[in-house]
Amino acid sequence: MFTEYRILIFSDNPDELMKFYRNTLGMQLEKRYTLPNDYGYMFLVTSTLRLWIAKHSDVKGRNKDSFRHIFNLYVDSVEKWYNKIKNQPQVKIICTPEKTPLYSKEKPFYVSTFLDPEGNCWQFVGKK
Repeated sequence: MFTEYRILIFSDNPDELMKFYRNTLGMQLEKRYTLPNDYGYMFLVTSTLRLWIAKHSDVKGRNKDSFRHIFNLYVDSVEKWYNKIKNQPQVKIICTPEKTPLYSKEKPFYVSTFLDPEGNCWQFVGKK
């Protein structure tokens, strides 16, 4: 069975992209790794989830298919996180906070969708 999960985002400029995750989203940078012919940054997202942002020779520019993969970040307040990023010039807001299709009185989930500086799609999910 599966024991761990990691999100890997490749970039032609991981030095700039990592700043968004560290400075804007406040993710904890664990370490910068230097590998033969490669390097990247490992972020601790939760106790069991890590995000790897790394250089890849076959990746150039922004993501050309932003909605193929959407990463969810479960947060304490979707509106709070939306307000934190909405005025960032490198972020594109796709969806302001709204009820999810699975919203119910018992599970009052909201969602806000955005693209990071390279066009990777993320959603904040949680209470309003």
